[in-house]
Amino acid sequence: MLLIVLLVAGAGAFAYASTPVPTMKEDALVATTTVYYSDGTTVMGELNNGIDRKPLTAEQMPQAAKDAAVASEDRTFYENKGVSVTGIGRAVWGVITGNSDLGGGSTITQQYVKNITGNDQRAYARKATEAVQALKVDQKYSKDQILTSYLNTVYFGRGAYGIGAATEAYFGPDVDPTQLTHEQAALLIGILPAPSAWDPATDTGGNAQKRYTYVMGAMQGMGTVSADEVAANPTMPAVAEQQKPQWFSGPNGYVLSQVVSEVASKELSVATLAGGAQIVDTTDAVATSGLQIVSTVDAGLQAAAVETMQDTDVYPDRNRPATVRAGLVSIDPQTGGVKAMYSGDDPKTQFDSVTYGAAQAGSTFKPFTLLAALESGDVTLSDTFDGSSPQTIDGYTVPNYGSGRGEQFGDINLVKATADSVNTVYVRLNDEIGPEATAQVAEQLGAPVAPSETGLLSNVLGTSTVKPIQMAQAYAALANGGDVRTAHFVSTVKQGEDTRYSDENLTPTHSFDPDAVADTVYAMQAVTKSGGTAASVGKAFGKRPVAGKTGTTNGNKAAWFNGFTPQLETAVVLYNSGEKGEQLSLGSWGGVKEVTGGTIPAKIWTSYMTKALKGTDVAQFPKPSRQVSSDPTPTATPTPTPTETATATPTDDPSASPSESPTDGETGATDGPTQDEGDTAQAAGPPSIADRASARIGAAAQAAQGGPGQGRGAGGPAGGPGAGRAQG
Repeated sequence: MLLIVLLVAGAGAFAYASTPVPTMKEDALVATTTVYYSDGTTVMGELNNGIDRKPLTAEQMPQAAKDAAVASEDRTFYENKGVSVTGIGRAVWGVITGNSDLGGGSTITQQYVKNITGNDQRAYARKATEAVQALKVDQKYSKDQILTSYLNTVYFGRGAYGIGAATEAYFGPDVDPTQLTHEQAALLIGILPAPSAWDPATDTGGNAQKRYTYVMGAMQGMGTVSADEVAANPTMPAVAEQQKPQWFSGPNGYVLSQVVSEVASKELSVATLAGGAQIVDTTDAVATSGLQIVSTVDAGLQAAAVETMQDTDVYPDRNRPATVRAGLVSIDPQTGGVKAMYSGDDPKTQFDSVTYGAAQAGSTFKPFTLLAALESGDVTLSDTFDGSSPQTIDGYTVPNYGSGRGEQFGDINLVKATADSVNTVYVRLNDEIGPEATAQVAEQLGAPVAPSETGLLSNVLGTSTVKPIQMAQAYAALANGGDVRTAHFVSTVKQGEDTRYSDENLTPTHSFDPDAVADTVYAMQAVTKSGGTAASVGKAFGKRPVAGKTGTTNGNKAAWFNGFTPQLETAVVLYNSGEKGEQLSLGSWGGVKEVTGGTIPAKIWTSYMTKALKGTDVAQFPKPSRQVSSDPTPTATPTPTPTETATATPTDDPSASPSESPTDGETGATDGPTQDEGDTAQAAGPPSIADRASARIGAAAQAAQGGPGQGRGAGGPAGGPGAGRAQG
């Protein structure tokens, strides 16, 4: 007999020694990640891959849930060592006899072990292993840690794991799980044996009510709830209707996808429920790591963007080709944070037209050349250039927008050339500074030209394809005075109380000369004034200064309006993509003969920005180094004879503008460019300006007579360095 006892004892000791402390199965490590709008409270999406878990710390775990669990599931919890001998005996006899009514007999600790290991079989081996593991868990962790972990992992139905997720699933998102009442806890703990079958919303047999009554009575029996409270609450509390939101659907689904992808790209190190750490480098990992992500996106501005794009009076749908793609993205110039984005109607049917799709930039690239020229110190806004059309410059023939030979201008300064988007002036300017300078500024701003176009004069005309998010980032740098801040969607990432990431640590990737930027912005304000290609925008905003640029590619394959105030930058683009990604004409629709940047895109921009800026201060741009009229007295300029037709040339229609646009109720002049400012500025400029203007006229005349030199010195490659200014 003694030998048998020793053998049993030895076997038990061996089993204890050889059984490891349980480790969590993969599903048990899953925790729901919540994404918020910029206010930190409005939910953008909850991510869990089908497993909704919102873990609470021991301090956050409501005492009511602890009381209910102990009273209902394991009244000896605080005294036992993780197992119940009588419970195990009863469970074993149930297995032998097949009597399931005898129950499982497990303690809370054993149930926790079952939850994290996934072993749910009613068998001797499982029960024995579970008992040993429960003993080891009880020795390693405190009772509060075990109870908290149990309440974080147990399944409550409705896809909710843990008391945090269950509180929201049954009582709605406005109920704080840390403030759970005894009545709410009794309902949730009561349905644990069969949560799906006993969901109060669908339970027709009254089981949920019976279990609620049982748990309330059990808590009264243990002294954690008074008899008066039980008597005052005989009926279980009402539950919310089960919600199954499709977070990634609709226009906001694009935004949520960008937030999650951006977090994954940061490869953050986060804690696991098992107490270890993991690198979050995939969207699946982000969705199941229990993070609290606050985005940069403003809920109100996002709603305004969607409302605008779904307003057929603003973005007409009549006769609009089904392949037309629209993009709107709004950025805070001071931080680079994306405040709103419309990329399409639904990610399931359309690709992301802002961060994935791309289109030729058109004339929205011209400010890059202007900034490069002004930063060089060799050019001022007062400089005059020949605006006749067409012109052949260093072998490249370019016309202005318009029928026949294109619209004709005399000698005009760079403010006027920007306001009217004069192609010939800007190609000549690009020739003077070198197209590599334009390419460099574009690269620094985050909207790079194609490598094959770095040295081409035509790069000023936006022949490269760019993403709208890139152009928004670029113009945001102009709006803030010259600091290039990476466009981003994520403000902070937290896990519980621990901050894993903050965009406060982001610094500018490049800073431009503020005076050159101020002058560039000054010229861009002329675009929205009377006579500019987006005059309707300035009219709509009255005294509020607005700077921007229209852009329309050759053949009307893309149309842009990209503009900003000091507080907010917004880029709007329409482009037409074929089945194989080929660029198609936007066509004629929406009440306009030709879709250009100054028509529907400007109308969309105006409608959205009117909503976005409502109630905000009227902020002023920095004053330019010299205020220059956009309409100086023209001088006669020879018109060269065209030799070939330009390809991929952007066009802008200064006469086309949207129909009546909303206003913010302000009228009158601004401190931006006007028709009567600075008419003497050119005469007061440096002596070299007049010399350069004279040289340009001479060079143009020589070109018209078929002589050598198209704006570059002999031996200087087109668009390359070594251009002699004396030749234009």
